[in-house]
Amino acid sequence: MRVIGIDPGTIVCGYGIVDAQRKGETGKSDPVHIVSGDVKLNRKAPLPDRLRILYESLSSVIDEYNPTHLSLEKIFYHKSIQSAFALGSTRGVVMLLAAQNNLPLSEYNPTQVKMALTGYGRAEKRQVQEMVKIILNLKRSSEKFSEDRSDALALCICHINSMTFQG
Repeated sequence: MRVIGIDPGTIVCGYGIVDAQRKGETGKSDPVHIVSGDVKLNRKAPLPDRLRILYESLSSVIDEYNPTHLSLEKIFYHKSIQSAFALGSTRGVVMLLAAQNNLPLSEYNPTQVKMALTGYGRAEKRQVQEMVKIILNLKRSSEKFSEDRSDALALCICHINSMTFQG
């Protein structure tokens, strides 16, 4: 199983791809980092232009790495109704990409992701980032992970854990 996790955003959209490699007779899946990054969008550009760039960028990543599942963060709360609508448009682009590429789509709220990684649903962002690095063995990596990128990788790990428990 190869999962692409997407942390949607209208200015920065994080993505990550993780393989679930089964080990031994237990069938336990060990997540392996494949690639991750951010799609950075010009905040001054009109939303339709940003959505097109997001679509093209993520489509390119999907074409190159061929994930088999897509994991997306749910919207749970937003300060501004206008921002929530824009974020909904971003999520729509991601859902379209899932449908076009026949990728099963799973959505997780931030509490579920934090619980899957840290065991505590109200963990801080930095705790989640640390667990992503530990689980994916990126501790020695000199690469700096943005919150969006880390959240996308956390979505992958959450999905792999969820699928492992489902059987």
